[in-house]
Amino acid sequence: MDAIDLKSGMVIEVDGVLYSVISATHTHAQQRRAVIRVKAKELKTGRTNEFVWRSDFRVNNILIDEIPLTYLYRDATNLHFMNNVSYEEVVLSEETIGDKKIYLKENMDIVGLSYEGNVLDINIPMFMELKVIETEPGFKGDTVQSAKKPAKLETGLVIQVPLFINTGDIVKIDTRTNEYLTRV
Repeated sequence: MDAIDLKSGMVIEVDGVLYSVISATHTHAQQRRAVIRVKAKELKTGRTNEFVWRSDFRVNNILIDEIPLTYLYRDATNLHFMNNVSYEEVVLSEETIGDKKIYLKENMDIVGLSYEGNVLDINIPMFMELKVIETEPGFKGDTVQSAKKPAKLETGLVIQVPLFINTGDIVKIDTRTNEYLTRV
């Protein structure tokens, strides 16, 4: 496929290495040829690379199998999942999962991305509902600085929430931006 057709979430192969596309931006200078700026995560190591290609540059789009996984637990350096089809244990390193590990709760169902029988990465839901386990109380009329305060969620993630959110509330967050959406 042409580089201009790349979308976020696609898996491509560049020089024998598999990458997950984070973003692909089309730019065009005045009298120059259009280029595509691609930000991609290397699936084996988790490192992020940036590429600049002409819009007609050919890339190999890789078809990835999606398998249902259940998150079991975390040890010192790895995360353990169960394949819901074969009931085998799948072990992935924290570097492979990256920032997604902060959203994982025990017994949570997720989607694993598999290529040639090996699980390379996971997809987490776009929106999640998490319980607030720690936050300061908000006082009426306390809007001198801003109308937000920090709140620690059940997975350890700290986000900014409105003043009316209290400990024990369940909030819906956007996992792409780590932002509060609404109280449930």
